[in-house]
Amino acid sequence: MVIIYSLGVWNLAITLLCYLILRRKKTLFEDRFATTITKTATSITSLLFGLHFSLIISAELSTLFMCTTIFGILIGALFGSLVKYHSLLVGMYHGIIGSSMGLMIGEVLKNPQLCSIPIASQQQLLMNMYQICGFATLLLTFVISLVLYSLRV
Repeated sequence: MVIIYSLGVWNLAITLLCYLILRRKKTLFEDRFATTITKTATSITSLLFGLHFSLIISAELSTLFMCTTIFGILIGALFGSLVKYHSLLVGMYHGIIGSSMGLMIGEVLKNPQLCSIPIASQQQLLMNMYQICGFATLLLTFVISLVLYSLRV
């Protein structure tokens, strides 16, 4: 589980770095580009945080769903309020959708019997969690790199 915690800290650091860079350079992009950045960054970030919350926190599903939804809304509001406030609604929508998808993926990783997936051992279950979290962290790093690279082009 230490690996999942460290990947979660890495995801938080990458997200904060991306937000700070975008906030500093917000005069470089217009409304359409801001909406695209909001959709991209909010979707992948809230999906990943929903996944990590589901794997790290063992609480009731409704409580987890409420917490990840609020966190997704906050992420969407942060990225959506960079330029104008019409992209705020887009960010909040994509934050809700991404966080709920991440939560569902995490719950299926913890209990594969929800989807009738046969898992032989606890070690295989843990290995699946590590692989999905690692791949999602790699995906987040790649997407954030592309978002930041798009400011140069």
